Amino acid sequence: MTRSTQQLQQFYRQVFESPAGQAVLADLDRIINQTRITSDSPNPYSAVYIVAQQHLLRRIKNMCSEKSISNPNNDKEHLV
Repeated sequence: MTRSTQQLQQFYRQVFESPAGQAVLADLDRIINQTRITSDSPNPYSAVYIVAQQHLLRRIKNMCSEKSISNPNNDKEHLV
């Protein structure tokens, strides 16, 4: 099932712009950004894991933003 970027953005907004979604996003932001990235960790892949978490959080925030490649007029559409 192929979805357009605009449809996906609407879905992200439905989930993460609700009061519950905002609470989850704030918690993820708190948890992900409280961990320091260090090369001294016993696990050499821990820094990569943390960066991947930060990229995922950035993806969620970008998908919820008003700007869209498929919507150049910056019209924010909600289905809620």
